[in-house]
Amino acid sequence: AAILGMYTLMSNKQYYDAICSGNICNTEGINSVVQPDRYRPVPDEPPNPTDVAETLQRLQDNDPALLDVNLNNIKDIPVPTLEAICEAIKTNTHVRSLSLVATRSNDLVANAVAAMLEQNQSLQSLNLESNFITSAGMLRVLATVGHCRTLSELRVDNQSQRLGDSVEMAMAAMLEQCPAVLRFGYTFTLQGPRARAAAALTRNNELRECPQMS
Repeated sequence: AAILGMYTLMSNKQYYDAICSGNICNTEGINSVVQPDRYRPVPDEPPNPTDVAETLQRLQDNDPALLDVNLNNIKDIPVPTLEAICEAIKTNTHVRSLSLVATRSNDLVANAVAAMLEQNQSLQSLNLESNFITSAGMLRVLATVGHCRTLSELRVDNQSQRLGDSVEMAMAAMLEQCPAVLRFGYTFTLQGPRARAAAALTRNNELRECPQMS
């Protein structure tokens, strides 16, 4: 029973005698049942406390204290609000990271993100994982990454549908053409683009570590 993990059939002493073949020094609670950590309930992740309306206003005001915008897991943000957030970040000079994980963002939001990247010159990290962006929307985003020269991290994995071979090829090409991108979050399904992406990221990081030649 101990070997099979059937903890409810034995006491602590029986369990340790079977597994360790030794004596228990502390026999306190000898008749209680062993409860391994993996059987303990895991608390739910607390809801995201971000006030979306306040965040949008602060973005529009170019609040210097607002450096990170995290809207992860807020599923009831209207698409026009997400578009307005991207519009505000276009000219914002302080925000360093934008995370829209699991916000039900679709191609309309992807288009707004692309327009944002074409103009913004301060964003360093962008996370669009676990959304409803299709191949067309992702291609639009990838085509504009190079415009935002400060962007060093992009995460787009786990969309609701497979993005396709052409998108993976575009991802690899983007990484080859954008030396500022040092971290890219996506699980490739094709070996060719995966190898190209890995080589490009290695090169980009090596370039960043090398001192500038005079």
